[in-house]
Amino acid sequence: MNDSRMIWYRLGNRIAEMRTARGITQFELAEKTGLSRVYIGYIEQGKRCATILTYLDIVTVLGYSLNDLVRDNIQDAVPELVAELSEALTACSTDERESILRTFREMMNMIRMLHRG
Repeated sequence: MNDSRMIWYRLGNRIAEMRTARGITQFELAEKTGLSRVYIGYIEQGKRCATILTYLDIVTVLGYSLNDLVRDNIQDAVPELVAELSEALTACSTDERESILRTFREMMNMIRMLHRG
């Protein structure tokens, strides 16, 4: 299983754990999010990767945050991610690095605003 698929699987597992902890069925979650029950199942099995907004909708319905969803995945992936980002940024010009950092900060602000509702 490649790294991306492993992340999909771990995110899906975490969503299934959150859902069952709240006593919600896949069908109920699908109704509340406007997604199909089959799609929820695919996400939980790691067969599909949803968009960040879809993950946000799911965890919000379940009463959790994106941090709750990704916390373990981020902690495990941080050393590899930092190394990969460092390598990629080294190849960038100063202007490109500044643009990437600015874009990243804007994305984080958007995610935080969406999470606050």
